Amino acid sequence: MKDLLSYFVEAIGIDEQLSMSPKFVFPTLPNFNNPTFLNARDVFLFLKYFFIPVLIVFLVSIVMVIVFRRYRLDRIDSKRLKLEDAVDNFLTEILFSDYTDEELKLKIDLFKKGTLRRNKKLSQFVLQKLLHIKQNVQQMNQEKFILIYEYFGFNKLTKKLLANRSWVSKSEGILHYQILDYKAKKTMIEPLLLSPHKALRSNALIAMISLSDENFDVLDHYEATITRAEEFKILDLIYQKEVSIPTNIGTWLKSKNESIVIIAIKLAVRYKFKFTREQLNFLLANTNPAVRKEIIIAIRELQIEFANPILMSHYQIEKSLRNKISIIKTFQKIGNHTTKDYALLLLSKENNLDLKFEIVNCIYQIDKNFFSNYKAEDRTEAELISKILLHHESPFIN
Repeated sequence: MKDLLSYFVEAIGIDEQLSMSPKFVFPTLPNFNNPTFLNARDVFLFLKYFFIPVLIVFLVSIVMVIVFRRYRLDRIDSKRLKLEDAVDNFLTEILFSDYTDEELKLKIDLFKKGTLRRNKKLSQFVLQKLLHIKQNVQQMNQEKFILIYEYFGFNKLTKKLLANRSWVSKSEGILHYQILDYKAKKTMIEPLLLSPHKALRSNALIAMISLSDENFDVLDHYEATITRAEEFKILDLIYQKEVSIPTNIGTWLKSKNESIVIIAIKLAVRYKFKFTREQLNFLLANTNPAVRKEIIIAIRELQIEFANPILMSHYQIEKSLRNKISIIKTFQKIGNHTTKDYALLLLSKENNLDLKFEIVNCIYQIDKNFFSNYKAEDRTEAELISKILLHHESPFIN
């Protein structure tokens, strides 16, 4: 033990006599097993030689990645803009220049071998650009558009879309033919009218209407129910074509598909169709209240005066309150003194307040002086009629 102490004293340079003095106290040596061993100097060295260098390298790496990515995106954008300009210039040239069919095919072949060959994904962009021009530029040469479409080989792409199992892909293919107004391709769309997928069937129907001639024969035997949104689209397409009244509208009025019947009635109003008594009686006998409502509105809009006795007879068997109200409103437009007497008879029978309001209004519209001398037997009835008549004098009364 003494030899070990002597060795230690000599190693640290302490005088032996001093070390043996009772006043000498050895300094406390650090305990290397104590977790509090790390002092400020150790922390400083850790930060200086490890943490800070690693942090700097990390931040520099992030900055370099951001700069490289920004540079790469700028190059991609620049390249994309150049390609778009090349496509725009080329399409403008072939669409608005007087090239023969042979020259047009040669130009497209050179473009395909050059620009499109270096970037196959660009073909889709060219197709979308061509469709966009067709949609937005009026009075373009239809045959030339189809020719360009065929020369580019886009018809093969459309066929692949239609052959795809996905209804989205099929719908995209349908849209190509619809935008191009490619009437010769209706036979490829027609089978999709029987698709069990509702959205696909709807897209096929709209496309067939768009590609149809003035008769819109596709509606003759269409069996699926047409939604309100589809109805608006169909009517809008027909109105945009600015054609004369479809010759087969009479067939649609007799259709078993009530959706087709409603469309036919609305078209009849648009084209001032002349209904016959037989047609009015047939349509008012329809079991669907929506069909009956449409024909009642049509009578009102077209002001078919000979329909007064037909409506009076039908009122007795009409079960829909809304349709009864619609009949009374129609009487207000086409009614006569006979209608007025019939309405007066209904006034004492009907208890529904909405109906009474329209009946009083009907009588007032036919004969504005009638209620000046009219006295109801029931006091409550007289007060109610007086309140209803106030609306004619002051429409702001609730």
